[in-house]
This record gives sequence, structure tokens and C-alpha cells, in this order.
Amino acid sequence: MLKRIFSSKRSISPIPLTIALAIVAGSVLIGVFGMRLQERDYGSLLPLADMADSARQIQLRMQLEAIHRPTESPTPTRGELADLVSSTIKSEWRPPDLSAKGFVPILAGKAILFGDQVGITILYERAGESADRFLALFVTSDHGQFASFDEFGRIEPFSTNRSIIERDDETDPDSSATLVFSDGDLLFLARADDVATLDEIRGDLGAP
Repeated sequence: MLKRIFSSKRSISPIPLTIALAIVAGSVLIGVFGMRLQERDYGSLLPLADMADSARQIQLRMQLEAIHRPTESPTPTRGELADLVSSTIKSEWRPPDLSAKGFVPILAGKAILFGDQVGITILYERAGESADRFLALFVTSDHGQFASFDEFGRIEPFSTNRSIIERDDETDPDSSATLVFSDGDLLFLARADDVATLDEIRGDLGAP
């Protein structure tokens, strides 16, 4: 009897056994490397959260410069702003005139955002305010390289005809905030002292 049982075990076909072992090995590889492969798929995408954070740091430096600049310092004209856009991001886009909302441009220049993303930044000051109130606008080329997170925390390419407003401190209703949107060719990040200001000027910026 023992010989018969032993003989039946040896008669197992090697082909199904090989397939089974291959499936097990494949499952192990997917378990170990699956997340890395997923990360590699999104490795070229630039998270908007990081873009907004770099914009916030640049804005703070520009505001310090603006506060300490001499009062007679020249401010950029609309023509100079258009030339800056054309030479830096090779675009015919023209910065909006926000003077009707009380904002005038006081500083502008080239900006290097997260991921060495080259863009331009314009710092506006609200005229007639007793305290310093600023609005910063960042613009950079959009080739589909930006990403946001959905409600489940999954990363996904940032689509056009969509806008996001996020406070720097979600627990503070008066926190400064960032408005992010894309028209398919350019990505825009606008930063203001509060969400109300962003809502006030979003139409002038062309945000959806």
C-alpha cells in the first residue's frame, strides 16, 4: 500500500505544478514590487500640493521685499508683464488688469517652482488698504504634468476646466489660501489673504 501511494505522488504531471509555482512567484513579485511600479507610473507627475507650497514660500519672500522697498520704486507696466510672460514661458497670455478690484502689480519676475518648473510670478498690492494686503499670481506651462488627489487619496492627473481652493490652515476660516486651475496650456496659482478675495477675483483670472 505504501508503495502504491508513493508511486501515485510521483506520477503528478510537472506542467500543472510548474504553472502553480509560477502563479505563486508572480503573486509574491506583485506584492513586493506592485507599489513601486505604481509609483513609477506617477513619477513624472508634479503634485499640486508641492507646487502650492513652493508658491507660498516665493510669495513670502516677495512680500518682504515689497514691504521694505522704497516708496518711489517703479512698478511693472502691463507691457513689461507681457514681455516677461513671452520670454519666460513662451506664451501669448496676458496678465489680467485687476485695478477695478483695487489690486495693482508692484513686483514681477521669473519663478522656479517645485520640480524646477519655470514660471512667472506677479505680486499685486491692494491700493488704499490701511494694512499690507497682497495677491500673488503664478503662471507656468501645463503639459499634463500636474497631479491632484481624489476623495479617496488616489493621485490623478489634474484636469482642465477644474479649480481647487485650499486654505493654508484648514482649521482656520480666515487662513490665507491658494486657487489652482488650468486652461490646458497654462497652470495658474493665485494666493491671497483669504478665500473671499480669491472668490472676488477668480472671474478676472478666468478660473472655472
